Amino acid sequence: MKYKVTGLCFLAISISCVLDIGRTSPSLENYNQLVHPENIDSFVVTGFDQLSDFSFKVPDFPRTDSKAQEILKGNKIPALVKCLSGQRVAIQGFMFPLRYSDGKVTQFLILRDQSWCCYGTIPEVTEWVVAVSESGFKPVLDVPINFYGKFIVGEQYDKNDFLVGIYKMECSSIGPPIPLVTAVDK
Repeated sequence: MKYKVTGLCFLAISISCVLDIGRTSPSLENYNQLVHPENIDSFVVTGFDQLSDFSFKVPDFPRTDSKAQEILKGNKIPALVKCLSGQRVAIQGFMFPLRYSDGKVTQFLILRDQSWCCYGTIPEVTEWVVAVSESGFKPVLDVPINFYGKFIVGEQYDKNDFLVGIYKMECSSIGPPIPLVTAVDK
């Protein structure tokens, strides 16, 4: 009798695994619901080709440390990138969730590619954008998507004064990937 119960449990688990494999992933379902903002033409288009086309050294110390200050003093963000600060920007990348609220992602990184989450390669500080959204979004993972919102360029620090990024976006919407044509491409 004991073996019959164990066998039935194994069979039930196997069937549930097979049925689960056939189900569409929530991320894919969320992807299929993406739409672009109505005012898509009002966004300035940029890309990581522009945002990461320079070197920016990140100190291993808080910015209050003299070694960190020396390193940070040598960094220069190009004027072409600085001029994006305060503008409504569209950028394509990958979502890497950091914080959830009620099943929605409210803080995330926009990554240039999937090397961090899939292969453990830490990107350069110019290859991610720290993004926040008050309302949040359903997670859309492992596929490139477009992000829209107010862009901020400048050093971003955590509560312990360590540099955590140089780009931030107050993300207002996300949409499926469409080719974004930058002003440089036109």
